[in-house]
Amino acid sequence: MRLIFLLWLVTSANAAVAANCALDRDDLLQRPGQESGPTDVRLQVYINDIVSINDAQQSFTGDVFLRVAWRDPRLAHTGEAPCAADIRAIWWPELQVMNRRSLERVREQRPLVMPDGTVGMPLRGFGEFGYRANLSDFPFDSQQLELDILSAYDDKAIHFVYGPEDIALAPRLSVANFTVALEGIEQRTEYITATGREHARLLIQLEATRLTGFYTWQQLVPLFLVVLMAWIVFWIPREHVPSRIGLAATSMLTLIAYRFAMSSVLPPIAYLTRLDLFMIGASVVVFSALALAVAVTYVMDFNEALSERIHVAARYCIPSLLALIAWLAFFS
Repeated sequence: MRLIFLLWLVTSANAAVAANCALDRDDLLQRPGQESGPTDVRLQVYINDIVSINDAQQSFTGDVFLRVAWRDPRLAHTGEAPCAADIRAIWWPELQVMNRRSLERVREQRPLVMPDGTVGMPLRGFGEFGYRANLSDFPFDSQQLELDILSAYDDKAIHFVYGPEDIALAPRLSVANFTVALEGIEQRTEYITATGREHARLLIQLEATRLTGFYTWQQLVPLFLVVLMAWIVFWIPREHVPSRIGLAATSMLTLIAYRFAMSSVLPPIAYLTRLDLFMIGASVVVFSALALAVAVTYVMDFNEALSERIHVAARYCIPSLLALIAWLAFFS
């Protein structure tokens, strides 16, 4: 990990003093070694930071270092130091990050050519990248983030080369509500209809596990308290009808307002998350409490004993139903 970063610093320093290469051949835009099989393209990626992960936008913002290298014997020279080549005058694997939404390039594309013809090009970009969120287990979920690096060539033309030390993640990241770890690397070829041909792709996969402290204390605990407001109704004497009905109705209205406030946290999705299941169940509990409170008042006029039995039974039914819904939503 540190080796890649030091390599970046060394190549950056060389770029500042490198002279321009003498490019005196007219075949340099053709892929080197076409007759001997695919060209090996070495990739080194260092994810310097992930600033944020946005569920509603299904995107994450990050700072990425990338170094791409390949060998082109036609560019070998007699100098002792690397020389700088014009990217428009030589062949290169034409890489791009497919899932980027916006990208600010921190440094220009400036290949450095070593005396033996090895070309290295360090890049750095800061921007927003998309990912496909699976929020079924929200707020106790993990998301798979990707850097999808695509070449203009297929696997018959180039072959990505990398080692375990070439793909790394900074030990400390700025993102506050996730822990992020490098999950895996996948190399494959994919046909893209827009270009009409196959392309070599390298997927760098990251696993982002949500930290649940914020959602537990700032959302779930207040939500439990709102439901318990409706339960308190059955500890108020039956004679206090306005207080009991008013408290149950207030609980229902608070829950509805809470649901609208939560809608901005997640994208509009067609499936239910665990939090959605709990909120639907909590709404049923609160409405049931309101209905029971009205039933107790209605029955009290003609059957005092039955009204008391409903009133006492609700004290045990409401928390039991809430516990069952919480278990079904978060543990089943």
